[in-house]
Amino acid sequence: MAFVYGVIGVITGFFVLILIIYFGIHILLNQTGYRGKSLLSLYNEIKKSALEEKLRNKNVSGMTKVVLPIIKKDFLEFNENEFYMKAEESIRNILMSIEKKNDKYLKGDDYSLIRGKIKLQIDDLIDTKISYKYDDIVFHKHAIKSYKKDKGISTLVISSSLEYFYKKIVDGKEVISDNYKKQTRYQTTFIYIYDVKKAGFDIGILGINCPNCGSPINSLEQKSCSYCKSGFNIQVANLLKCWKIIEYREDY
Repeated sequence: MAFVYGVIGVITGFFVLILIIYFGIHILLNQTGYRGKSLLSLYNEIKKSALEEKLRNKNVSGMTKVVLPIIKKDFLEFNENEFYMKAEESIRNILMSIEKKNDKYLKGDDYSLIRGKIKLQIDDLIDTKISYKYDDIVFHKHAIKSYKKDKGISTLVISSSLEYFYKKIVDGKEVISDNYKKQTRYQTTFIYIYDVKKAGFDIGILGINCPNCGSPINSLEQKSCSYCKSGFNIQVANLLKCWKIIEYREDY
């Protein structure tokens, strides 16, 4: 009998706790301006707000007003809007290369410092049978995130907000496929080698890779890959006097 009373006591206590929580939530709702609304309507409002947040354009922040005069002093012909277009084109071509799993979209010397990294990323996607799709890409805002000069190299980081329809496919099956556009940000990093003597011949920090096997190339004087032994010749002129993208990443 004592056992039965104990069970009844536990069940009663459980329901009392539920009632306390229920009325506590209602009191809290009344105090915060949600008087008269049901928990279901509150849940729907929260769900709606979450969706609106996903659909809202991402903001970009940076140091544009501070560093732009410095950049224009260092580069008299620097055009802010043209550079933003350069960042857009770079992101579009990189995403297209990833989607199509082909680095042919990274044409020209502008991508010489990042092509090897993207090729390795593409090879990994092929091996793991993962695909991505980026449809209807629209850019919204840009800002200069940072600018610095060090050892003969100028580094410029751009923050860009954009949207696109996004899909992730693993082994032929869609694992992420939303019917609304993903709102996101990307950072692109560009470098300009203005003094090769200050920069030196050690270019390991630039992330240049062998076009054949992807191994790091550590010197402008290097004539062949130290790993696969394939021959190549990096021309200093192709690395100087122009902005080249060296890194990109999604900034959540």
